[in-house]
Amino acid sequence: MDSNAFFIFPCFTNEQIKEINKNIKKNILQKEDSSAPAGDRVKIGDFFEVPITPLMELLHPWLHQCQRINRDFFGYDVYWDFHLQTMNYNVYGINGEYDWHIDLKGGKGADMKLTCLLNLSEEPYEGGDFYLAVNKEKLEFGSGDGLVFTSLIAHKITPVTKGERISLTYWGDGPAWK
Repeated sequence: MDSNAFFIFPCFTNEQIKEINKNIKKNILQKEDSSAPAGDRVKIGDFFEVPITPLMELLHPWLHQCQRINRDFFGYDVYWDFHLQTMNYNVYGINGEYDWHIDLKGGKGADMKLTCLLNLSEEPYEGGDFYLAVNKEKLEFGSGDGLVFTSLIAHKITPVTKGERISLTYWGDGPAWK
C-alpha cells in the first residue's frame, strides 16, 4: 500500500460533529436529483450541495489540515476559493452505496486535484466501508476523521447494512492539468 496516496487524520469530537451536522442542515442549498445518471455506477443515497462560507468557522480545522497536507505532500496548485465553492453533504442510509468512481468535475478551465472527506456520522453504522483503488483494502476512516487523496484515484463506498453513514466532501479544484 502506498501510504503517500492518502492521509487520514483525526479532526473533530462527537459533540463537534453534532454541531457541524446541525449547521449544515440549516445551510443546504439543494438536493442532488436522485434520478440523475451516475454513468454506469451505482450511486444510492441522499446528496446535498452546501456552501462553505457560513460553515467556515466550524470547518476551519479540517480545511486547514487539508491545505497543509496538500502543501506538504501533494503540492498541487489548488484555488481554495472557499467563498466561491460548495461542498457535498452525503447521507448513505440502509443499502446506500457509491460504486467505484473518480472525481473529475471541475469548473471551466479547472480540474479536480484533491478529494477531502470528513466523516460526520453521529452513530455507529455497519457496512459503508471506504476503499481506494491503490490498495483495495478497507480504510479505517472513523467518525470525526478527515481523509485527503488525489481525486484521480478510484474509490467506493460499500452498501450500508445498518445505521447511517454521513460524510462531507470538499473538492480542491485548480488550474487544468498540463
